[in-house]
Amino acid sequence: MTNHKRSEALIRDNIVPVITPKTKSGHIDVDAVAKLVQLHAKSLGTKALFAVGGLGRFHELSDEDRIRAATAWISANKKLGSPLRLFLGATAESSEATLENMRKYLELGADVVFFAPLYFLRPDDVAAFIEKAREEVLGPNMPLLIYNNPAFSRQEEKNIDPETLRGCSSCISAIKDSSMDHELYCKFASIEDVALYTGNESALIDAVRRQGSHGSVGGLGNVTGTAAKLARQLVPLGDDEDDDPIIAKLAAKFNEENAALHRVLKKHPDIDAGDFMSAIYHFCLGEAGVVEPQEELVEMLTEEDRKFLRKEGFIPDQPMIKKEQKSSQKRDNEAGGDSFVENKKIRGDAAAQ
Repeated sequence: MTNHKRSEALIRDNIVPVITPKTKSGHIDVDAVAKLVQLHAKSLGTKALFAVGGLGRFHELSDEDRIRAATAWISANKKLGSPLRLFLGATAESSEATLENMRKYLELGADVVFFAPLYFLRPDDVAAFIEKAREEVLGPNMPLLIYNNPAFSRQEEKNIDPETLRGCSSCISAIKDSSMDHELYCKFASIEDVALYTGNESALIDAVRRQGSHGSVGGLGNVTGTAAKLARQLVPLGDDEDDDPIIAKLAAKFNEENAALHRVLKKHPDIDAGDFMSAIYHFCLGEAGVVEPQEELVEMLTEEDRKFLRKEGFIPDQPMIKKEQKSSQKRDNEAGGDSFVENKKIRGDAAAQ
């Protein structure tokens, strides 16, 4: 049972933990998902998305909406010729519901399935569940990533025991560790034949150089392609990158972006960092015209925060989307008369939903 460990989907890169766009009425925004896929594939140079995870606010979605979101990501990606690898989160309120999400993701065509064990499992039940998922649902080929994030543990123990995962490592393809605990990360790194990604994006360079990590799952990839470009340069060079001018330039830009992000976060110590990062990316992508930002999130940002994000270049440019919008407007104008008026009315009705 090792085919899943050799999957080409387990790329060495920065996998972007994308937001889950919604309409004003609270439904999954399928059109915005399509725009996000286009933004990542054609503007930011992204190679893989980590969807329905923490920044995707899986914990606020019903199982029906998790499946709707997964369907939207897969459909939009297929329409563009499947340029992105899709890591899809199956975490639910129970073991049964999580397994059912995995089954549906397998049918839909996910590239990698992941879940956060301690969200619904006791520590002693983790290994048995992973083995059951592999044997009864995923089979030998579907990659399974284990998502360790203390923020999504409902147990007294906030992190998964590395020895638990070592004991069932034949069933695991990869681990994403967001513990921010270097010692724990090194223990995960010592598990043989399991790909490792850091959820601490500022540690990307050290994780790849020192622990041989596959890369990162970093939120800044929502608005900038720097981390992905850096990860791709780091992986083949390992410890030899110090003298590489491309690495040096990308690392400097990457560190500047991280420093800017943390300057904003530090101004709001009373707000959960995950919530605030969601707010930042909703705002930036809303400003870019890609999504309808969730007001309850964006209202966390002060006007000073918003000006800072604009000044630091966190509003992504999306020329392909702008081009399509102009083409659509041109078609409407050329249609003229009643058809133009009717098209305007349809778009207005859709925007109000």
